Amino acid sequence: MSTRHYHTPLPSASGRAQCPVCHKAVYSLAGIHPQCAVRQSDPPRPKVKPNAAVPLVEA
Repeated sequence: MSTRHYHTPLPSASGRAQCPVCHKAVYSLAGIHPQCAVRQSDPPRPKVKPNAAVPLVEA
């Protein structure tokens, strides 16, 4: 049985640093992918549920 917790990310096989957003290997000196940095800096999007179709009532 492993002593590691299930939420502990596995170390990368290449020994590279991992992106804090997508947890993949990073090749930039900043330690984060540029697209992940943009996604992290954007404000969170609100969760909007699609409106259900309202049946029309004829008078």
